[in-house]
Amino acid sequence: VEVKSEKILLRGIAASPGVGTGKVKIILSPEEFDKFEEGDILVTVMTNPDFEPLMAKASAIVTDEGGHLSHAAIVSRELGKPAVVGTKDATKILKDGMVITVDGTHGIVYEGEVKLGELTRKEVARKIVKSTPLEITATKIMAIADYPETASKVKDLVDGIGLLRLEFLVLRNRKHPRWYLDNNRLDEFTNILVERLEEILRIMYPKPVIVRTLDMRTDEYRNLEGGEKEPKEANPMMGWHGIRRDLDQEQLFRAQIRAFKILIKERGLNNLWVMLPFVISWEEVYRAKEIIKSEGLVPGKDMKFGIMVETPAAALIIEDIIKNAGIDFISFGTNDLTQLTLGVDRNNEMVQKLMDEGHPAVVKLISRVIKICKKYGVYTSLCGQAGSRPDYAELLVKLGIDSISVNVDAIELVRETVARTEKKLLLDKIRKL
Repeated sequence: VEVKSEKILLRGIAASPGVGTGKVKIILSPEEFDKFEEGDILVTVMTNPDFEPLMAKASAIVTDEGGHLSHAAIVSRELGKPAVVGTKDATKILKDGMVITVDGTHGIVYEGEVKLGELTRKEVARKIVKSTPLEITATKIMAIADYPETASKVKDLVDGIGLLRLEFLVLRNRKHPRWYLDNNRLDEFTNILVERLEEILRIMYPKPVIVRTLDMRTDEYRNLEGGEKEPKEANPMMGWHGIRRDLDQEQLFRAQIRAFKILIKERGLNNLWVMLPFVISWEEVYRAKEIIKSEGLVPGKDMKFGIMVETPAAALIIEDIIKNAGIDFISFGTNDLTQLTLGVDRNNEMVQKLMDEGHPAVVKLISRVIKICKKYGVYTSLCGQAGSRPDYAELLVKLGIDSISVNVDAIELVRETVARTEKKLLLDKIRKL
């Protein structure tokens, strides 16, 4: 959908719905951050975690690169900011100070201020749901949220937080976690985690908050203090991050666990669930559990303990992980699971047409894992961006998933889809009696 009477400057991938109007500010490096003001349109090649304070102030985001699973897209959706990514030439065509309108719903950037009155499907659903009582579904609807502000907005709309990314909490101090490690100040790091997590856990209590342990790629946080020591990798997405890094930097992992222990045992916040990212073997999970136990927490007793299934390896050996290591839950990370299964770079706009979470190979892996987990009584969830798509949510319900984690802007629409799908499955079963 486009407004034919208005001049279109750019087209790209519709990454986050909504409309934003403001002055262009082209930001190519952290040295230019100071020129950015509240309500400006952030225009850059591609965002990274350093850009998040600017993204929070922006009326919209436009990037040259990236796809719907890029950093710019994912963070824009959580912050509720309109975004168009993968435009290729935004930083060349747009100029500082010019006024533009960004239509994140349809992936269009217009010249000047344009009034776009049409309601999107999500906005229509939101209006309908807000006028009716919240429908309880058997499949739990969780939120993807990393900030207290987001948690406050969704606490009455969801059954919990299905993904809280620990590294997002660290950014506000502008210090890389390895800075605390290298400077023997891990107690300070633990205290920061306790302070930031406690606020969110209390907002959501007693609803569960699934906290993913640190998953910091070496290319994403280099501009934080201490980040200059990060190694340079040819392919950071398949490099040193997730549980493999936590186990290599064991003291940093222990600092995280000590924060969890304080929150659970001293503050009584037993709604904290712990989740390990980027798992490829049961040995990793077993070793992590032994470290957790040595810090005074018993996985499965003191808190729910699980893993992300975001590698084909984890999906294919899930039964071995359950039997040999022992877990309470899994959560599918469809962003990486799709990328690694299909061999498609999710940050590369040239191959976005191949990035399909509904590909038969991906669906078969998900279906297989759900069946095995049901056999052993392991709770199943999904926290990838695919869960925010109503069609995918319908598929997940039919496959028997226990919960779906969605972006803030998709909560109402996905809940309505899940409720309708559950009723249809029940009706179909009754009709066969």
